[in-house]
Amino acid sequence: MENHGVHPAAVQELIGVEDQAERAMTAVGALVLQLRREAGQSLGSLAAAAALSPGLLSQIERGQGNPSLTTLIKLSQALRVPVSRFFDVKDQAGALVKRQDRRRLEVAEDNLIYELLTPHMNGQLGMLRAQIAPGWNNEDAPFKHAGEECVTMVQGQLFVSVNGVGYHLEEGDSLTYDSSLPHWYRNSTSEDAALIGAMTPPSF
Repeated sequence: MENHGVHPAAVQELIGVEDQAERAMTAVGALVLQLRREAGQSLGSLAAAAALSPGLLSQIERGQGNPSLTTLIKLSQALRVPVSRFFDVKDQAGALVKRQDRRRLEVAEDNLIYELLTPHMNGQLGMLRAQIAPGWNNEDAPFKHAGEECVTMVQGQLFVSVNGVGYHLEEGDSLTYDSSLPHWYRNSTSEDAALIGAMTPPSF
């Protein structure tokens, strides 16, 4: 008799992904709470500085929110830390990073996935892979961090604005820019876009 049900291994994999996302939200919330306390800010003052509602910030700190990347950018700027602080942190020895061991920042609300390709962000060079969902853009909360950055498209197309100058990137194209200038991305297509980004010094 043919089995049309879901394979148990597939169910287990799905549960694993859901558990990973839940752990990531909990870790992000705990980190936001820690950074807020270290900065001596109240929940209300941080919410105001990041232009967020106190209710949303409270949910995030309790691991119950699903913050968008725009929200994380606003929080990082208000807390004066790079967005990369929100990556899931694991202890790793040596410089080898196996694919399954990459640190991930998965923003479920935006369907974005950031993976750190270098072991950490404490050296002279940082590299990451970003998967950007159709229709997403961060024009309202552009990135701005010290250093120089180069992005290479590995899948799809992307519009990149650097200090008000726009560039249309297709698969195989690269763009290098001063990352201290405000820059933002927009995926106007109906397909995922993916890029590899390198930055020195590591910041994001």
